[in-house]
Amino acid sequence: YLSIDYQRDLFTYNQINMEVPMRKNQHGYNPQPYIFRKSRKPIETLFSQLCDQFMIRRNYAKSFDGFKNRIL
Repeated sequence: YLSIDYQRDLFTYNQINMEVPMRKNQHGYNPQPYIFRKSRKPIETLFSQLCDQFMIRRNYAKSFDGFKNRIL
C-alpha cells in the first residue's frame, strides 16, 4: 500500500485519502504522531485475534461467497 500510484487512484476514483506510515529506511521519513501509534496496536491485535479465531489465513474458498459462508 505504499505505492503512490495506488494511493492516487484511490483518491481519484473514490475520494479516499489513505495515509500510510513510512518506513524508517525511506526518503523523507517522518515518525508517526504518538496518538496514531497508540491506537494502531489494539486494532492490529484485534485483527490478529479474528484471523486466528476464524482461521482466515488458511482459507480455501474459491469465491467471496464461499469465504463469507465459511466465516458465518
